[in-house]
Amino acid sequence: MIFTWILLAHWVGDFLLQTSKMALGKSQNFKWLFIHVITYTAVLLVCGLLLFPLETAITYVLLNCILHGVTDFFTSKLAAKYQEKPRVFFPILGFDQFIHIVTLYITYLNRDSIFLF
Repeated sequence: MIFTWILLAHWVGDFLLQTSKMALGKSQNFKWLFIHVITYTAVLLVCGLLLFPLETAITYVLLNCILHGVTDFFTSKLAAKYQEKPRVFFPILGFDQFIHIVTLYITYLNRDSIFLF
C-alpha cells in the first residue's frame, strides 16, 4: 500500500502540479526543468515524511529528485522533437513514465540500504 501512495505523489507532482510553462519549457530552458523538479520533489517529500522515518524519507526523496531530473532532461528534449508526431510523441511520454515508476520502485525496495549522507 505504501508504494500506491508514492505513485499518487508522483502523479500529483509530475502531472497535476506541472504547469504548461513547465511542460513546454523544460526541454529548452533549465530554469523550467529545475522548477518542475523542485515542485515534484516537494510533493514527494511530503509523502515521504508521512511514510518513512526522517532519514529514510530524505534519502529516498533526494535520490528520486536527482533521478527524476536526469530522466526529464533527456526525455523532454526527445519528446519536444516529436511534438507534432503523436505516434512518436506519446510512446516517448509513456517511456518517460515507465522510467520514473521503475526508479521509484527500485529505490523504494532499497530505501533502507541507500544512504546519501
